[in-house]
Amino acid sequence: MEITCTACTSWLAALAGIFSSEAFRGATIFFGVVIALTSVLSAKSTARKKQTADLLFGSRADKELGEGYKCLQKLHNDSGSNIRSLAKKNRKNSVEANQIRYILNHWERIAVGLRQGIYDEKMLREANWNTVTRMYFQAQAYIDAVREIEKKDTYYQCLEALAKRWESKPLPSFRKRKGFWPWQ
Repeated sequence: MEITCTACTSWLAALAGIFSSEAFRGATIFFGVVIALTSVLSAKSTARKKQTADLLFGSRADKELGEGYKCLQKLHNDSGSNIRSLAKKNRKNSVEANQIRYILNHWERIAVGLRQGIYDEKMLREANWNTVTRMYFQAQAYIDAVREIEKKDTYYQCLEALAKRWESKPLPSFRKRKGFWPWQ
């Protein structure tokens, strides 16, 4: 006994027609491209965040960076010091000048990396807003002196732009704000 369903057969024929149509193939390719692009962008974002986390953890172990911050703080707080003089030829290779250059070069490279999309700025900003804005303020006289002596205004320009941008947009206080953590 053979049972045939004319409605089923016509429905399957219509479905086969849809699957073999140009519109269906075009839509399938379009959705495939969208999924591929989404995957690439997601992987790029994840890689940027991993690079940033590696940088943050690596910076914590950098003793020279820590010594540079201490030196800058000491020079800034010492009313008798002249941080501009460290840019002069006779003091350019002093321990203090090298420590100041070390932290400025560190943050200039990070600022360039941010500009090029290597690091995640939101993560760096949350972790280092105070450090960068304070460090730039404390070193600004030295930076100005280096630019004047070398007659180049490009020294530490990415760092300057970063510090000024961050300074103009302070971090919000999360202390009393609900939803601080993503799972709240």
